[in-house]
Amino acid sequence: MAAEYPGLLFLSRNEALRAYVDLVLLERGIPMRHFDLAREALFWLWEHTPRHILLDEDLDLDPFAVASRIRHVRRLKPVPVAVLISPSEKYRTTAEVVRVLPIEKPLTREKLLGFLALGG
Repeated sequence: MAAEYPGLLFLSRNEALRAYVDLVLLERGIPMRHFDLAREALFWLWEHTPRHILLDEDLDLDPFAVASRIRHVRRLKPVPVAVLISPSEKYRTTAEVVRVLPIEKPLTREKLLGFLALGG
């Protein structure tokens, strides 16, 4: 049985972006689990169920492939998944096919809190 994790799982190799997300979440008392490598996060997901999952397009693996793998796990289907993307019709279409929310860069407090359903 996977343990519930009350926060956000964030996958990104960008340290500045990670620090920004951590700061916004800290203000709201929301924990964050971060991984630089998608494989490490996928292993972590074997034993944990986060409330939200946010993937950066700049990963060691294709973020849409990672999101698709997550979507195939029955236990994780209700978990909201978003991918941070550069403004592009191609990325928005891919996100729609994979059934994840595309969040266009630059990431703002309002976009992040909107994804977490907390409002700005």
